[in-house]
Amino acid sequence: MKRAVFLSLVDQALNSAFNLLLNLAFIAFATPDEFGRFAFLLAGSFFAASAQNALVVMPLNYLLPGREPQEADAALSMLTSANLVLVLLVMPASFGLAAVIGADMSLSLAAIAYFGTLMVREYVRNLMVVKGSVHLTLLYDAIAIVATVVFAVAFWQVLPPATATLAALSAGNCLSFICCRFDLKADFGRFSSHLSAYRGVWKDTRWALQGALQNEVMARSHVFLVERMRDAAALGMLNAGRVGVSPLLLVGTAWCRVARPRLVEKLARGEVASVLQLLRSGMVVIAGAAALYGLFLWVAWPYIDAYAFRDRYGDMAGNLVCWWLYALVVGQTSVMAALMEARRQFRALAIVGLGGAIIAPLLVFALLAVGLDASTAALGLAGVALMEFLVFGALTMRDLRSPAFDANRQGGVQ
Repeated sequence: MKRAVFLSLVDQALNSAFNLLLNLAFIAFATPDEFGRFAFLLAGSFFAASAQNALVVMPLNYLLPGREPQEADAALSMLTSANLVLVLLVMPASFGLAAVIGADMSLSLAAIAYFGTLMVREYVRNLMVVKGSVHLTLLYDAIAIVATVVFAVAFWQVLPPATATLAALSAGNCLSFICCRFDLKADFGRFSSHLSAYRGVWKDTRWALQGALQNEVMARSHVFLVERMRDAAALGMLNAGRVGVSPLLLVGTAWCRVARPRLVEKLARGEVASVLQLLRSGMVVIAGAAALYGLFLWVAWPYIDAYAFRDRYGDMAGNLVCWWLYALVVGQTSVMAALMEARRQFRALAIVGLGGAIIAPLLVFALLAVGLDASTAALGLAGVALMEFLVFGALTMRDLRSPAFDANRQGGVQ
């Protein structure tokens, strides 16, 4: 477990460093308006990835571990078909998002390619983790990152910034898949039977999907509100602050990705003490990462401000502080949510998420409507995330130690 968590953190650190440098390069060499257009499409891709996490990745975590090989292969084949359906739905949706910001044909095609290849890459990455091949995930991501850098340098010479970046990301995703083929047990000849079998999974994933989309509304509705109520330049300035803490935001994701299958196994065996210990370790990891990253930003700020933002993005120091607080709270909330997912408390997650999805955009709308700086939206989002953390804790911890838990541990609290 420790080796897997370490490799996952290294992999996440690699992806975080790449995404940070990519966005900083975008900020340094493109205008706030261009960065805002890129951020708008990127926000849409996060919605797509969240839907995939609920519909396909989540079942991977509880249909494969601990199963007989033949049963696990059948489940994997079914989920591979389900992922194909999702890819085919996401690609035209990305074209619609591009149309909202008035994208030309080249940017629209780049967006379609990026959304499609992202769905394939994320599915393979998560399957490698579930199969216990975290080291392959690291190799897979390293190939994608190196290829993306090479393609981005080439495409930037002949294409606008947003188009060049999305096209390079798509090419990198494709090359990593070709180089690191992983057996997905694809059997599209049984496509119809796979979709019929998925109906048995839908009773859980429907709640997970609702929860995931609600979380995205809570986390990213500000992108669409700022773009509509202000403009793409204001969105670019706001998201530049989020970029500064993006590595910290991914630490919780790395921990949850590895810990979730282990939580499922420990809960099935009734090892409550081990579950609580794993939960505490996740909170300590995220708090420690937040402290270290905050110290790094404080020490390196003069250089970051001078060479990345170049005095074109306003009060970025205050903006970064707001986003740092947001990242800290969201990371802790994700740990508690991982335990609820492992217990398959999808309905409770969805209900709490519905409250956050309603409150967050209303709060951001109110802050923008009264004329406050857009960066205050990050503080509002942090407050909503803190509310979710407290509710998740109350719902999860109240019966984890109770005798009734043993009776419910196989199926979880529905």
